[in-house]
Parts: sequence; structure tokens; C-alpha cells
Amino acid sequence: MSEERQAEQGSRVVMARLVRRDEQDRSFDLEFWEKVGPQGRFAAAWRMVNEVRWIRGERGGEPRLQRSVSVLERRRR
Repeated sequence: MSEERQAEQGSRVVMARLVRRDEQDRSFDLEFWEKVGPQGRFAAAWRMVNEVRWIRGERGGEPRLQRSVSVLERRRR
């Protein structure tokens, strides 16, 4: 098992709550993501990025950020 996978499993947060549909609010979600912490949120976002790439048929390699270069020059009068 990869080191990254072990780290994910070691810090796994499991929570459950039963509510009526008309009584639900965001407090459960906020509490969950607060417990997960910044690293857990980043890991979840990264998993979603990779899932989207898989769904689109993109295989192999790491995704790359789009890069563009612009030059702004100030006009002198």
C-alpha cells in the first residue's frame, strides 16, 4: 500500500447523523470538514480532480495547470 494511501486511512474521519428531511441543515457538513482539517480537504479535492480526469478518459501522468504568459507595458506620454 502506498504511503499516501496509508496516511489517508490513518486519519480517516467517520461520522453519521440521522435527521428528518425537513430538519436538515449544514451544521453536520461544517463539523465534518472542520474535523477533517485542511490536509483532508485538500486530499478530497485532489481525489475529485483525479476522478474527473478518469471520467474524461485522461490516463497517465499528473494533471498540469494551464499556463499563460502576458506582458503588460505602461505607455509613456
